[in-house]
Amino acid sequence: MPRLVASLCAVVAFALIVRSPVARAQAPATATAPLDFSFRADGSRWLPVTVTGGGTTYDVPWPETTGPAWDTALLAVGVATPPLPATPAPAADETATPAPLPPTPYVEITAGSYRDRQYFRAGETGPRWLNVSALRDVVTPGTAVRLRTEGMTIGTGPSTLRLFDARPDLSKTVLVLAPHPDDAEIAAFALYATTTATVATVTAGNAGSPTYEAVFDDDEEAAQYHFKGRVRVIDSITVPWQGGVPPERAVNLGYFDARLGTMFEAPAQVVPEMYGPNTDVGQYRQYNVSPLVRRGSRSSTWQNLVADLEALLRRVKPTVIAAPHPQLDSHRDHQFTTVALVEALARWRRDVTLLLYTNHADSNRYPYGPAGTILSLPAVSAPVELDRVFSLPVPVDLQRRKLFALESMHDLRYSPTRQYQLAIGDGRTIQPEKPGPGPDITYLRRGPRSNELFFVYDQDTVKPMIDAFLAPWRARAAGSR
Repeated sequence: MPRLVASLCAVVAFALIVRSPVARAQAPATATAPLDFSFRADGSRWLPVTVTGGGTTYDVPWPETTGPAWDTALLAVGVATPPLPATPAPAADETATPAPLPPTPYVEITAGSYRDRQYFRAGETGPRWLNVSALRDVVTPGTAVRLRTEGMTIGTGPSTLRLFDARPDLSKTVLVLAPHPDDAEIAAFALYATTTATVATVTAGNAGSPTYEAVFDDDEEAAQYHFKGRVRVIDSITVPWQGGVPPERAVNLGYFDARLGTMFEAPAQVVPEMYGPNTDVGQYRQYNVSPLVRRGSRSSTWQNLVADLEALLRRVKPTVIAAPHPQLDSHRDHQFTTVALVEALARWRRDVTLLLYTNHADSNRYPYGPAGTILSLPAVSAPVELDRVFSLPVPVDLQRRKLFALESMHDLRYSPTRQYQLAIGDGRTIQPEKPGPGPDITYLRRGPRSNELFFVYDQDTVKPMIDAFLAPWRARAAGSR
């Protein structure tokens, strides 16, 4: 495994590659094509393959891939992983060592000089996709692709390989749209670091966990969240520079965290911050240095958000836009960031390619396993239609840069008071008056992967997907009239 993976696991204390024995689950007898995603016929093709083997070792001979050169490849496999053990009753002896959790199940993919791992959630059963895109330069017809499993089994027999032919044209202007500060780095740091890109963040990030409450008095909730928003806005403008995007091309629109769904429901209504009466997004967008966003007073309404996105599109003129996938990302701000984008695109009337991503699948546990490993399609509860999938390789050097960009985001690292607490025994330490909640540092594991994954649409195909996502909202609105 790359040195980066080992280092990350040690630093962040995610000892996820455990060799302890686990109960093995029985996989489906055949590896049929999953029914979770449906793809448009043009730009991709199915190829029949056969999975052989058993126990912990399986083989897939690489098929003849005549036709257009392919870019991204997904292999359908049936998987079965044992469920997590039930939470045991408290032991009579409180000093007893709790039983260790089973290791995170994975499939190790090997072909020629290539080796990487894709991890799965405990209890996951059924058809799933292995991302084998990195095999493009190492396989020829007949090459044996070895699949070695740990903590799981996979099905054998006839299966399918899906090849996606058309790589998005990234030679022109790319716009990465982030709902909150740090979302662009989590999902698309490599994308914006390797293209001519603009990064636009929709909200100030002034809600969520009270990460900084330890440095505020108990009656200063509004002040704490305003401070948090200010810090995160500045992060969203400056951190992209680590990926080559200067503050002149990194902007924050200053809308309020956790309010986009409420704004959508009443487009003309002014919606205040979550923790205070402020309705002026200008209080946060004043920190922009870019001419792409106008500073000054601006009311927090859905209509203004869509108009601001339209104005941004006209100034940036992107041909490719990265944004969250409303059906795959469970965070409401993420969902309605893309709803607002699609409304703005309808006004702009230019052809673009949409690269949609998810940062909040499966209750923030996805992707599974340690940093540096493969990112593939998440399990979904209902079918999702899309044009194709694009897996962007992220070499180890770029993974390192992505890790440090993530760590530069204040909401993804320990606050100063928590760092003081960790500096035990240092006489220079300033002890905080009270403990504060910790940040979600799992993104230091979940973010830096050997690829970034995008779900591709164009303007004709994204509209039906958005309509399907909004159907329950519209039904509830109609029923309340």
